Amino acid sequence: MSFIRTYGNILTLALAVAIGPIVAITMNDPYLLSTFERILIIAVAAASLNMILGFGGMVSFGHAVFLGVGAYATGLMANAGLTSLLVQLPVVIVASAFIALFIGAIALRTTGIYFIMITLALAQIFYYIAVSSSSFGGDDGMVIYERTTLGGFYDPFDNYQFYGFVAAVAVVLILSINHLVGSEFGQRLVACRENPARAEALGLNTFGIRLTAFVIAGVFCGLAGFLLANQSEFATPGYANWQRSGELLAIVILGGVGARSGPVLGAFVFIWLEHALSGWTTHWAAIFGPLLILSVLFFRGGLASIGTYLGNLRGERAR
Repeated sequence: MSFIRTYGNILTLALAVAIGPIVAITMNDPYLLSTFERILIIAVAAASLNMILGFGGMVSFGHAVFLGVGAYATGLMANAGLTSLLVQLPVVIVASAFIALFIGAIALRTTGIYFIMITLALAQIFYYIAVSSSSFGGDDGMVIYERTTLGGFYDPFDNYQFYGFVAAVAVVLILSINHLVGSEFGQRLVACRENPARAEALGLNTFGIRLTAFVIAGVFCGLAGFLLANQSEFATPGYANWQRSGELLAIVILGGVGARSGPVLGAFVFIWLEHALSGWTTHWAAIFGPLLILSVLFFRGGLASIGTYLGNLRGERAR
């Protein structure tokens, strides 16, 4: 059990990466890979939100704006003929960091419901800019004609090679987030969440730490938007709206707030439920909502706590 607690997040991530090709080959349907690509991409976005929510106590209802920033930055460069990874990544990082710095510098001067509403309001500004701008394709969105290239090292339009690209980038990003929250910086972020006054008394710059975490989370989510733009070959204002932010919050809660494996588990269940239930009804969210409530009621720590729950149950029976 201690092994699972120590390496559970890595095992969960490895399983999430491996299961895609296995299912696609077994079902003889390479297009199934797109569903698993989306799981990994959304897991990155959820992991970035989990960093500021689970470890920093920042409930952002506008986090999906960074998905939109990353997607549109990627689309604009790709359609301008700038498809190299070495060109696109720095631009996505800088654009996401700038927007996150702008939103965070304003929102983090407040707390509680005020923080939630300000992040929502500022994120919606970008959404309405994307909807009203002809350069972004307006409400119809932007078709992306070329995927990111890597100097000829892989074929971006080969299903399995592209899956490998998405999986490799997603793994690096998720492991980087997990390393960051487990580092000294992560401990300081938790201290700012638990008792800001005591943290200030100990000499910590709580505003600076929280703002840094907010910007880093925005950059990681922007990189998820970069992957999403490549995967869907499309950028739409819908990536940045408040409903998408709500979905990311639901995924984090479903997986387990503050659990390192939570975003991957939450994204896996959420995407597959969406995939399965949307075949029955367009109002699949009405079915997902009660399932989310039940999971929170029975597993307070989300899906990531099921292993601990079963272990405790086994221990009680052994007595």
